Amino acid sequence: RPNAFGLYDMHGNVWEWCWDWYGNYPDSLVQNPSGAGSGLERVHRGGSFFNLQVECRSAARHKVAPWDRYFDLGFRVARDP
Repeated sequence: RPNAFGLYDMHGNVWEWCWDWYGNYPDSLVQNPSGAGSGLERVHRGGSFFNLQVECRSAARHKVAPWDRYFDLGFRVARDP
């Protein structure tokens, strides 16, 4: 079934690389923060088949260096409509 945004299969397959650099969120309330402008590590989200259920959600946010590779880390091809 699709989630509340109409998207399918967003959690639990593999961690997904994100465009955002990892950094602290702003102190103020914002919607859809874009992350730091630069950095050494990229955000990955969503959990994988190798994680506990609590990690298999879009709010699960971690960091990894762009040159690192893991068997449970991938990406999702996306585009603007």
